[in-house]
Amino acid sequence: MGKLRNLLTKANALAGQFYTPRETRAILLFIALGLSIVLYRGGRRIYYQWFPEHRSAREIAEQKRQDSLYFALSHAANERDSLFFSLPEDSLLPASVRARLENHSKEADLRLGSISLNHGTRVDLMKLPGVGPSTADHIIAYRVERGRFRSLAELRNIKGFGQKHFDRVQRFLTLD
Repeated sequence: MGKLRNLLTKANALAGQFYTPRETRAILLFIALGLSIVLYRGGRRIYYQWFPEHRSAREIAEQKRQDSLYFALSHAANERDSLFFSLPEDSLLPASVRARLENHSKEADLRLGSISLNHGTRVDLMKLPGVGPSTADHIIAYRVERGRFRSLAELRNIKGFGQKHFDRVQRFLTLD
């Protein structure tokens, strides 16, 4: 008992160097409150482990049935998830979405008059339907060689652009 009193005296003297008596009491209160919460939570858990609640056999059986149903469903879900993630990505899509992606055209992504014929880059021109890398290069070469396009109809002078191809592309083009 004397050792404990000696320890408390030393602790009080040390705390007195840094805190006022009122602050020391507040700190001790918070520490005691925190310890009581920890002991209450942990103690309650330990108490119920040592002295379980008295439940009827029917309640226990129902709880076990629900648990087994939960584990069975969880196991089925885990198997489905592992199968789900091991399939190729495109096979996971519904058939309607797959069909839309397979038949996707460049026209769906473009707005009318969204690409400038005189200022568009190679990448911009390749967004046009039926225009690949070589056709985009032909358009840029024509533009470099002859200067700006004065009309959209001039596009038909480029190799690979017939009337049908021009009609398909012209609504997405602008001169500036």
